[in-house]
Amino acid sequence: MSFFKQTFALTATGLRGINQRRGSSLVTIVGVTTVVAVLVALLAMSEGASIFTGDNVRRDEVAVLGRGAASAPQSVVSRETLLTVGSAPFVKHAPDGSPYTTASSMVNVDAVKKDGSRSRIFLVGWTPGVALVQPEVRIIEGRNFQPAVHEVVVSDPIRKMYRGMDIGDRITLRNTEWTVVGVFAGNDSIGDSVLRADADTVMSTFGRTTYQQVLAILESASDMPAFKQALEENPAIAVDVKTVAETFKASFGQLNQLIDFLAYFVGVVMASGAVFGALNSLYASVDSRRRELATLRAIGFNGLPIVVSVLIEGMVLALPGALIGSAIAWALFNGNVVSPAGLIFKLTVTPHVVWVAIVWALVIGLIGASLPALRAVRVPVATALRA
Repeated sequence: MSFFKQTFALTATGLRGINQRRGSSLVTIVGVTTVVAVLVALLAMSEGASIFTGDNVRRDEVAVLGRGAASAPQSVVSRETLLTVGSAPFVKHAPDGSPYTTASSMVNVDAVKKDGSRSRIFLVGWTPGVALVQPEVRIIEGRNFQPAVHEVVVSDPIRKMYRGMDIGDRITLRNTEWTVVGVFAGNDSIGDSVLRADADTVMSTFGRTTYQQVLAILESASDMPAFKQALEENPAIAVDVKTVAETFKASFGQLNQLIDFLAYFVGVVMASGAVFGALNSLYASVDSRRRELATLRAIGFNGLPIVVSVLIEGMVLALPGALIGSAIAWALFNGNVVSPAGLIFKLTVTPHVVWVAIVWALVIGLIGASLPALRAVRVPVATALRA
């Protein structure tokens, strides 16, 4: 009998016996389900936080920061720099001649969540050119803020998570009342974590005289090297020019690495427990079939098909746990909004996350089945028959 026929026959026999080992098999399935559900939830957080990697930003958008600053919070940019960037070569211009440039100033402010806990969110002031640089940001309710007035617009996730963020509400920031006049959407990145207002109003309220960064849209992404050289070699200003993706990585790269580490570390710790559950079930399977396997070996079955059949049985036990765990995590967590460290993003269960979880579960099944499989072929035929 060929290797494949032997493997098929042994696997079919082993799978039919699962019903006789319902208790131990259920332990394996429940263990894998728990591991996969937790892993998918953590990977969904990692997937949601990927909006902070900068991979989805425009390639023709650049950030001008103060010399030596890695990211906007560390940067100081003068008003003269904004004018210089607007008149620099390679910057895109609207039909009326307005440059696609905007400057911003960001501050941390206190806020109270609807569950009563306190948190920090960001208030970002923008100069008027922001409408050109970020056309994807649109007001979905109310209206936009006006310059020189203490007005803010909030993201839809902030309105849902925090108190006093509905249109018409007044919030106190730096001993000054600000009125919520609108809700915005369309900036699927750090924009969901901020309140937006007029830059000069924010700066005067918080005692600032400088911006933190200038954003510009270039005529083409290929103009970046020449634009960078023109500004960094300009003796009138001291700036560094980076792609927006580079500033995201500098600001949030460690956050994404931490979330990934936690996801896989917790997954490994929990997977070790699931492996023991699989070992228990498959050892029971091998022990119950010891005489059967010995008889098969005595009549000519090879050891390799026995090993492969036990490994397949381990993966078959793990697969339902993978699917059930993924379904539970999707139902409970997909689309939920979280805000660690004031950064708001949605948990996202993608096909990639589910695929990783299934592979993880199959590996658990393989590891859990490996020792019982080796045990099945190491027992001498005569000893097994006597048992």
